[in-house]
Amino acid sequence: MTVKKDRELYIGGSEANYIYMNYETKTFQTWWAYKLAGIPRESPTNRNMEVGTILENEILDLYEKVNNVKGERGLSKVKGIARANTDYILKNKVIDVKASNSAFEWFLTGTIPIHYRRQLIHYCYVFGLNKASILAYQVDDSLLVNPFQKLDEKRMVEIDVEITDKLIKEHEIRLQYLEKCREKYKFPVKEGFNVLREAREDSRNEC
Repeated sequence: MTVKKDRELYIGGSEANYIYMNYETKTFQTWWAYKLAGIPRESPTNRNMEVGTILENEILDLYEKVNNVKGERGLSKVKGIARANTDYILKNKVIDVKASNSAFEWFLTGTIPIHYRRQLIHYCYVFGLNKASILAYQVDDSLLVNPFQKLDEKRMVEIDVEITDKLIKEHEIRLQYLEKCREKYKFPVKEGFNVLREAREDSRNEC
């Protein structure tokens, strides 16, 4: 469940994909302008996302029943400019819940959309975790029309997502650069980011 309070002051998990964008694109610059101004922005949504929000706890209830586990739900944490509102954390693994008509496809191919992967990297960075997965429930037209149905465990799949230290370090550097840009109230540029990245690499090499 996403907590929207003060979200304009931070970069949340659902926004993680923005930090990898070309800084010169209109999409990025519009998003960053809102961040600089501290103005709330309407979050995009669709029917799958709405159904996912409705079913989130029911899916997690089913997951805990099937796997005989008990994790923590709805934890939030801030780390610098980054903010994470998680669906579920089980020991050292963060699990994000999705209701999608692509759940089975993700499970069979072992791949998920890149923006979901970056969302998990964001959560791992903020919470200091090293494991992640997508808990996906396969929806159909019937469930989209009426989400208040009994869930079927055969429609629930978990896709493990590898999150390496290298991915987390890259994410950290991108966030740190954007935080510096916000402090100076300016738009980021590729050259500025590259300077920070090289400085970080030189620092690691000296250790």
